[in-house]
Amino acid sequence: MDGKRERHDPALGVTFTRLAGEPLWKRLLDEGRTRRHRAGETLLRQGDTGTHVLALVEGVVKVTRVERDGRIRVLAFRGAGDVVGEAAVLERNERRLASVSAIGDVTVVVVEGRRFRGFVERHDLSPVLTRHALTRLRQSDHARGGCCSRERVAQALLALAEAAYGERTGDGAHLSVTRTELGQYLGVSRNTVSTALSEIGTPVVTAERGVVVVHDLDALRAAAAVTDGSYADA
Repeated sequence: MDGKRERHDPALGVTFTRLAGEPLWKRLLDEGRTRRHRAGETLLRQGDTGTHVLALVEGVVKVTRVERDGRIRVLAFRGAGDVVGEAAVLERNERRLASVSAIGDVTVVVVEGRRFRGFVERHDLSPVLTRHALTRLRQSDHARGGCCSRERVAQALLALAEAAYGERTGDGAHLSVTRTELGQYLGVSRNTVSTALSEIGTPVVTAERGVVVVHDLDALRAAAAVTDGSYADA
C-alpha cells in the first residue's frame, strides 16, 4: 500500500514518517488492514485496552482526554503519516489514556499490537518512538505558548486546512472543528478564539456552528506569519 506525502505543521506535529522515513512507513502499512471512518466517529476510546495501533493514511484526528472533573481536553491533532495508540500497545495491553476521533473522513491502517511490537523490534525503532514522544510534548508546549493568540489560531487552522481533510466547496475549506476545541488545544478560552477569528477577518475565515470555514489560504498563511507554506521543526 502506498503512503501519502507527509509534511510537518505546528498543529499536526512531527510525524512518525518524518522520523522513521518513508520506506519504513510503507512497510508498516503492509503490516495491517485498511479501515475508513466518517467525521465524528471514535477510533480509539479512553480506558479501553490497547490492542492495536492506527497508522493514519488520510485525514486528521483529534486526541482528547476526559479529566477527573469531567472536562474534556483536546490534547492534539494528528494527520497523515503519523501513528496513534502506540503507547498502550508498547506497554502490552495497558489502558488507553485518551480517545481518538475523526474530525473529517479518515483512512487508517489497523496494526495489531503483537505485529507492531515485532515491527518496532525488528527495525530498532525504540529510539525513534522515544524522540517521537518528546517532539509531541515540545509541540504541545509550542501550541500553548510563544506567539500571540491570533497567530496561534491562524497556524492551527492553516495546518488543518492544508492537511486536505475538510469538505471543499466553492467558498473554501470547511473544517469540522469548534472554537471550543481550538481553545482547549491552544490553552485559551473560546472567547479568545472568537476574538482571534475576528482579527483575522471574515474575508479569510468564518465560524459557523461546529465548523470553521477557511476562505483564503494565502491570507491565512500571512496571518499565521508563514510565508512559504511550510514550518521549521519544533
